[in-house]
Amino acid sequence: MRTNPPLCLILVFCSSLFNSDVSRAEAPASVVSHPPLRRNPPAAQRALATGPAYFVDARQGDDTSAGTQAAPWKTLRHAVQQLRAGDTLYVREGVYRENVYVALAGQDKLPITLRSYPGETVVIDGGLREFFETPETAWEPVPAGAPHEFRSTGKYPNLRNLVGSFGDSMIGLQTYFHAQDLRASSELIDWIDWDRTAESDLKPLYCGPGMWYDRQTGYIHVRLAHTHLPEPIDNYRGPTDPRKVPLLIAPFHSVPLHLDHAGHVRFQDLVIRGAGYSAVLLDHAVDVEFDNVTVWCGTYGLRAMCTGPLRLVNSALHGNLAPWTFRNDASKRDYPGRPHRNISRLNTHALIEIGTGLESSVFATPQNDRWEIFGSEFTDAHDAVYFGAINVQFHHNLIENMQDDGIYLSPMYLRHRLDKTDPQIHIHENVIRQVLTALAFGGPEPVTHDRVFVYRNVFDLRGPIRAGRPSVRQGAPSFSNGHLMGDHGSPPWSAINYYHNTSVMSDPARDAAMGSVGSNKAGHPRRVFNNIYYNFPRLPPFPLLTTDENVVSDGNLFWSPRSNEQQDKTFFDKFRKSEPFTRSRLFYEPGSTTHSLVGDPKFSVIAPEASSPNDYRLTAGSTAVDSGVDVPADWPDPLHNADTGKPDIGAIPLGAKLWSVGREQFKK
Repeated sequence: MRTNPPLCLILVFCSSLFNSDVSRAEAPASVVSHPPLRRNPPAAQRALATGPAYFVDARQGDDTSAGTQAAPWKTLRHAVQQLRAGDTLYVREGVYRENVYVALAGQDKLPITLRSYPGETVVIDGGLREFFETPETAWEPVPAGAPHEFRSTGKYPNLRNLVGSFGDSMIGLQTYFHAQDLRASSELIDWIDWDRTAESDLKPLYCGPGMWYDRQTGYIHVRLAHTHLPEPIDNYRGPTDPRKVPLLIAPFHSVPLHLDHAGHVRFQDLVIRGAGYSAVLLDHAVDVEFDNVTVWCGTYGLRAMCTGPLRLVNSALHGNLAPWTFRNDASKRDYPGRPHRNISRLNTHALIEIGTGLESSVFATPQNDRWEIFGSEFTDAHDAVYFGAINVQFHHNLIENMQDDGIYLSPMYLRHRLDKTDPQIHIHENVIRQVLTALAFGGPEPVTHDRVFVYRNVFDLRGPIRAGRPSVRQGAPSFSNGHLMGDHGSPPWSAINYYHNTSVMSDPARDAAMGSVGSNKAGHPRRVFNNIYYNFPRLPPFPLLTTDENVVSDGNLFWSPRSNEQQDKTFFDKFRKSEPFTRSRLFYEPGSTTHSLVGDPKFSVIAPEASSPNDYRLTAGSTAVDSGVDVPADWPDPLHNADTGKPDIGAIPLGAKLWSVGREQFKK
């Protein structure tokens, strides 16, 4: 243990770390749709690099020029084809309305770099420019349409579909499957037959501003009608005429940045937007780095197949969720044999999604591997990041506002049989908040050999998730609070070492350990040491561990401000008197829970609401100080040297140096 820092440092920590919305934005004067949830970072001031340099300028360049600073090229499409190992392409300020294809081959010591010029903002945009630049001529009212319904003045044949957002705020538009829902007057769920919901369908349902693509005519229909949902929903109140607001609309096939077997390439200080299905597609890419890149995602943000090493640092992937939408708006409903239609697409399904390349079925192609994701932000989507079967370091990141999973850990594919090493996933010093399930598992494989290390993280599971749209019978929306761990139906849970984390919950958990010791599979041991579990509403019972699955829990601290002395004294009695406790000594000599306890961690600042200031550092007199157990020496712990004496319980030892998350890492 160490002594606490002065109170002034505590207050700075409280306001600038775990409860700060590091990407939240106030609406600039030019925004007319809705105050934005996130913002682009200011233009970077990165110094010019040494080595061969070329220039591209969308406003003043010419592709017949020499590509020098005085005579820049005009398009990225042309400029990329001129680059060789060791070159740097400086992209001058402006919007580059292109889908950029990169298959360049740099070298290990001579990478190829695409970056903005110092002090200038560069946007790569795959959207349809007329709806953003000249909306006043891009739309016309629909004859006999719904109130505030417009359609494009031009036709866009042969598109699969569209993804869109408000161009000024980047808040997502719904993509409707059917015109009847775009045109609906009701915003409340209403069944045609409430007594036969399995055999009937919903009446037309409007879920907020959105688009519908008429595949028969090629017209794009848009409706920006206001929403009227009950508090505390943040309704849309902006312009209803799309001619008065820029819209960012992209075809499904739009991929603003596609790396196709590119190698040793760097991307720095860029903004990517206007994505359809994928914003950034990495296909068999080798040694790729994204540094200070902001991605406004389409259906997916970064999709990777057979890619690595990959480094993502000081970057952000922002999803396309609107504050007036609900988790069940985009639920898949048209399963075979059901008379149900889908209402709207998932705005952003996942921010990072992994898969296998088709070549791997024929050639011995490596899978995704050797990733580092550091100091970045993942926000406003259905799922955040998928990791299974990847050697990855994920640290000092922020995950916030997910309708479903924060980190999805089950493998999406089997590692190639020629790769004899099992992957290790390290998740440490992150803040994960306002998610439905922080750590999720699920997949098709019966066995996984991943080793997952989760340590020194803060999981704030209190932020409400907009789960259920109100109905005509239940006029209030339903909200869900987060859970620490969960699955998708008997999944292949990995072997997990879960230690020195702090979790806070405002909804009654299924058990006091918030799921961290449950749903295990035989053959995949789990060790759960030195964690704080803070349950605001009550302290649920401690679960009966099933020792046949080799689960050990010890040195953990459980607390609720509503705990009572009698419960505290008998909290572990049922388990410690059970046969599983006796058997646990066969593989953990002290026995599970022997050193676990109930007590107040005495955080520096703790409030019932996640939106209030919270500071999860320990103070003097905390039950967590010097109360943990020693973890194996080969388990990594970046704060080991900051914790003198016996281990303190939780993510932050008493008096430890503060760590920040997301892009705050780079603002010091």
